[in-house]
Amino acid sequence: MKKTWSPYADLVIRNANIYTVDLTIDEIRSGKYDFTIFPDGFAAAKDGKTIAVGEGDGAAYVGPGTEVVDAGGATLIPGMIDSHMHAMFAGKELLGVDLTGAGSLEEFQQRIAGHAAKTPAGKWIKGAGWNELMWPDGRMPTRYEIDAVAPDHPAYFIRLCHHVYAANSKALEAAGITRDTPDPLGGTIGRDENGEPNGLLFENAAMGLMDDAAPAMTEDDLVEAIQSIGRVMNGFGLTACIDCNLPFDEMRAYLQAERKGKLTYRADLMFYLEKAWGDMPYHLQRLREMVCVTGFGSDMVKMNGIKVTLDGIPATGTAAMREPYDHMPETRGDTLYTPEQMAEMGRLAGKYHWQIGLHCCGDRAADVAMDTFEAAYGSTGNRDARHYIIHMATTDPDQLERLRALDVPITVQPTINLQMGEQPLIGERLCKQYQLCGTPYRRGIIVGGSTDCPVVTCNPFEGMYAAVTRLAADGKVYLPEEAVTARQALIMWTKNSAYFRHDEDKMGSIEVGNLADYVLIDTPVLEASPEEIRRTQVLKTFLGGRLVYQA
Repeated sequence: MKKTWSPYADLVIRNANIYTVDLTIDEIRSGKYDFTIFPDGFAAAKDGKTIAVGEGDGAAYVGPGTEVVDAGGATLIPGMIDSHMHAMFAGKELLGVDLTGAGSLEEFQQRIAGHAAKTPAGKWIKGAGWNELMWPDGRMPTRYEIDAVAPDHPAYFIRLCHHVYAANSKALEAAGITRDTPDPLGGTIGRDENGEPNGLLFENAAMGLMDDAAPAMTEDDLVEAIQSIGRVMNGFGLTACIDCNLPFDEMRAYLQAERKGKLTYRADLMFYLEKAWGDMPYHLQRLREMVCVTGFGSDMVKMNGIKVTLDGIPATGTAAMREPYDHMPETRGDTLYTPEQMAEMGRLAGKYHWQIGLHCCGDRAADVAMDTFEAAYGSTGNRDARHYIIHMATTDPDQLERLRALDVPITVQPTINLQMGEQPLIGERLCKQYQLCGTPYRRGIIVGGSTDCPVVTCNPFEGMYAAVTRLAADGKVYLPEEAVTARQALIMWTKNSAYFRHDEDKMGSIEVGNLADYVLIDTPVLEASPEEIRRTQVLKTFLGGRLVYQA
């Protein structure tokens, strides 16, 4: 039945402390962070968009069919945006064994054993979240420990960083991995002292051998994963994200989730150029054939850009550095693609109007990334493609100038520093370059807030706490001068993150004409202590004026 038009709002939220974040990107670049606040205000929404915001109760917008929400003095902020996470991946993990927070190898085994006891023999078991750095002996699990508790199931489990799998013997057998299997290009198969595979698989190229052997998830499974992570995200106040590393079937599942009414966040999809799926010529041909490029889609599901993992992470010595590592002086890591291959990809992306997001943790990888972006800009002249760097874990001073000159934004993950911090492993020299945030902000570089979930929680308040304190996993504060203010942190997860999606004119702030994505929280975070920010609870989340979460 067709809805009868009404001149009144569909939703009015009143008696709210409203943080509008009504800033432009140019203002943020210039160092302006003050935005309009209505201490006793209202917001009115109609047909999914904000039609009014200001002081007072918004009574002029209330009619017979208007839903009125009394905020009771709680704080209203724009729907928050994670500018780099793996939402689909996180949703799929919610369907498996949760190993997050397992404090020992024994607890790791106990959780797997409990799941195995409820699973028919022969059926695959998966899980994620283990971190041996939390365990007393700090030793990674091998096939033998998993065999002891799940001997009748092929099973593999993803480390918290998502760069390592631990598999049992049945899973290795199913994947055809033996002592004679060579290491794939860009990956490593762990081996014991006798040369036999020990169950550890490092980086995507090796992990892909296991992914190929495991049964594929059905479209219904993928839709369930989207719905599951949506509940988590909405509960944390997230109404949008850039979802990375997606193959075709997972992108198609997003459309089905929307059609079935099971998508409760706005998803920008990143098309993944995965080395395990093919070499660079293969991927370049895929780009030539793709019709749906950056910006294609709707406000709910659209294409963001190309995602390329250019290197690894500093802790394992796989991030590409200018100089050898202090803790692993035999290596300085390497990029997964050559600079020449990346430049060719950049030129093609420029020609076909793709945005590029590159995983770069090492400073040398960031050099290659910026060369790639220059190649892309040179091929088209379009300076608003918004190519960006994901992580930027280590940064040299000269790179800040180049980032600003190229207008390259970076999306950072303070929560990784808080929950996984690599500093105790990488040495003092790299610690002085690690995850700069305050300095890029002050230099006029757009810094997006993100989490890399499911590597860590997608809770943006945990990320804001980490950003304002610089507290690391070992309990130390590293580079306190790189801390940001609470106001800057809120901007990171709202207006700045909208910029990566080319949506800053419709998202990331509560302004007339913008999408009516709102979050009601119990803490006025701009006046709160860091600990209070961390404990912030979401009371209600609205997507396009529609309630999608209530505490």
